[in-house]
Amino acid sequence: MKSRELFKIKLENYRPLLWYGDTVFGRYASIKNLLGSQFGREFANVLAEPSVMDGENGVRYGVWYAENVEEYRSFDKLGPEEQEQAANRLSGILEKVTAFADQLLQSGETSHKQMGEILHLAFRVPGYESIYWGNGQVILVLWGFVSDELSKKSFSLRDALSRFRSQVTPPEPPTKVTPPPVPETGTTCITGDVKEPVVTPPPIPEKNKEINKNVEEHEKDIKITDETTTVTKDVKVKKASRWRLWWGKWWKRLLWILLALLLLLLLFFLLNNSRCGGSTGRDETTHILTNPVPGRDQDRSGDRDRQNPVPPVRREQIPETPLPINRDDVRPMPGDTLQRPIVGNRLNVIINRDNTIEEFLEDFNERYADQAQVVYCDTLANLLQVQFATDDIIVWKERLQKLTGVRMVFTEGVFGAEVIPDEPGFKDADESYYFKLIRVFQGWDVTMGREDVVVAVIDNAFDLEHEELKGQCVSPWNIMTNSPDVNTYGGTQRHGTHVASLVVGAINGVGVSGIAPGCKVMPIQVGVEDGSMPTSAIIKGFLYALKQGVQVISISIGSNPREGTDQLPWDVQEQIGQTTFVEEGMFWNELYVYAEECGVLVVECAGNENILTVVDPMKRSDKVLYVGAVGENAEPAWFSNFGKYVSICAPGMSIYNAIPDNKYDFLQGTSMSTPIVAGAAALLFSLGDDVKFTDVKEALVKTAIPLPGNGVRKQIGNLLQVDKAMAYLQKNNPLLADPCTRKIDSLEREIERLKKQLNQH
Repeated sequence: MKSRELFKIKLENYRPLLWYGDTVFGRYASIKNLLGSQFGREFANVLAEPSVMDGENGVRYGVWYAENVEEYRSFDKLGPEEQEQAANRLSGILEKVTAFADQLLQSGETSHKQMGEILHLAFRVPGYESIYWGNGQVILVLWGFVSDELSKKSFSLRDALSRFRSQVTPPEPPTKVTPPPVPETGTTCITGDVKEPVVTPPPIPEKNKEINKNVEEHEKDIKITDETTTVTKDVKVKKASRWRLWWGKWWKRLLWILLALLLLLLLFFLLNNSRCGGSTGRDETTHILTNPVPGRDQDRSGDRDRQNPVPPVRREQIPETPLPINRDDVRPMPGDTLQRPIVGNRLNVIINRDNTIEEFLEDFNERYADQAQVVYCDTLANLLQVQFATDDIIVWKERLQKLTGVRMVFTEGVFGAEVIPDEPGFKDADESYYFKLIRVFQGWDVTMGREDVVVAVIDNAFDLEHEELKGQCVSPWNIMTNSPDVNTYGGTQRHGTHVASLVVGAINGVGVSGIAPGCKVMPIQVGVEDGSMPTSAIIKGFLYALKQGVQVISISIGSNPREGTDQLPWDVQEQIGQTTFVEEGMFWNELYVYAEECGVLVVECAGNENILTVVDPMKRSDKVLYVGAVGENAEPAWFSNFGKYVSICAPGMSIYNAIPDNKYDFLQGTSMSTPIVAGAAALLFSLGDDVKFTDVKEALVKTAIPLPGNGVRKQIGNLLQVDKAMAYLQKNNPLLADPCTRKIDSLEREIERLKKQLNQH
């Protein structure tokens, strides 16, 4: 039978529940097929078929279709008796679907769990207007939507129906399936401008057809066998039904007794085996907890006597150097549709300033010392890192959030250098075009920088022996080894050397220089041999730079969302930025606020995925100068990320500068644009001792020029102009306005620099 329009409404006051970029109602076909195969035709038709369309003047309408529409009436038009019938019938359907969804969630199959989450979201409705009743059949419209109206934001279908259901109590009530509480995941379901505190399901990696196929293949394992019948006023329970209920109850108890006996036998076997020295029979799933961390805590790991309690971890035992990344432990966070890599068996814990690390450890030792390890401590950030068995990250996040003094818990991300791979076409570019495009040479007429102005570059690796960096570096530090031994892992990592040279590369008659050759760079290495950089190391490097008293911090690092993220609509990307990795984004913003309090300007790359910057939790703050990229003709780079926080851009395509082993090459990316802006900031700081970071930031942004023909296509800020920024700063600061004094100071500093070079030789 052909479906016809049942319900139509403007959606201006309603927002669809999104499933990390996908609307829940967009899964209609999958939901209908699953309900039909599990419960039959009535359940398959309980959700009306949805359609969303654009009307005149940009107004969006939602339309829901059903068969036999003339038989249905909305809930508010029903009489009391019909409302009671509709409530009873819908409650029965809701209970069975909820129990089925809970069973799917508890299944070991990933596809089952995912469909369980979708079912829970599908039966969310904004109010009574969603219920239609006719000919003994209930149907829902506006399902998978929530209302913007304050009075409806907390609407619960289950609670609403209980007001209308009959209160008849049968002589022998059938066994009722009580769904267990759904564990929170620490994320928020996206509802447009409305955020509801519900579980955000993980993404479905398979296509809808594959989901249905997987679920149907396992129907025998998960099918609900509840034979509960709808309660009416004339309830008659047959003897056979009573017998089944009585036998089912005692049969279940017998099974539990047998299971308990088996567990006692297993426990006896394990205890007896440990006395006989059989410690090699450990559960393989907990090997990471009982084996020593490589190079760490050997005294707290290994094969323990299982009868002895695990000794409590003390503050002085916890290492202060971040753990290296084990690639076998890297995976996406469950529920992250962008598949950003994280270390799957670690979480970072931030302790409240009003609490102590010792208070946390006392609680942790009491509850979890035999199940997890505290493997890293950063007292400056009040940060601890906990390592546990893999694949339990959501469970452990919930556990750790409940411990004493915990303010937030977030993942250990695996960041990469924001650089685009080399291409032969790079070699055709003018090696110094970017100096001309942003008017560096005109700025050098004022100053080439002062050596007491220092830019910290946080990156993967550095070659300090390169001719462009010799004599240009101060206080280098390797976070991963907790030493000044900065290196490039045999020349395999080029990124950091290129970035640092763009800031302060020397004028030495070879290659090209940096933007601020008279300034200094502080190389802070946070990468491991494959170039990846963990969150904890970046945080520690950031705090090290602040402690050293630098004027600028340059960060050319970003997360790595999966390929194809740029195909998501911009509003979906914005919503992802508002609802994913929220705690991590908050912590980064707090670090940036701390940098402001220290008077330090943070310059950071926008990223290279052609997406909104807010998708990355590091790039959601108005405290940072985020940098986009342009090409030789000032055209926006095709790869540059963009958005409301990107306030300036600089050349980032075909950028020629140093790489390890005294070589030079072209690289491109916002990783290159960022040190160019950081170098320009260093030049502005060099204009005088009284220059504030707020003055520098304002001068850089306000004097940048609009891009030709960019319009509103991509918001990557205006193009940096070094000389104009200097002039703006001088005009607005009388102490910097005397050109003769500035020239004399510049010459004196240059003479001192040359004297030092002569003394070194």
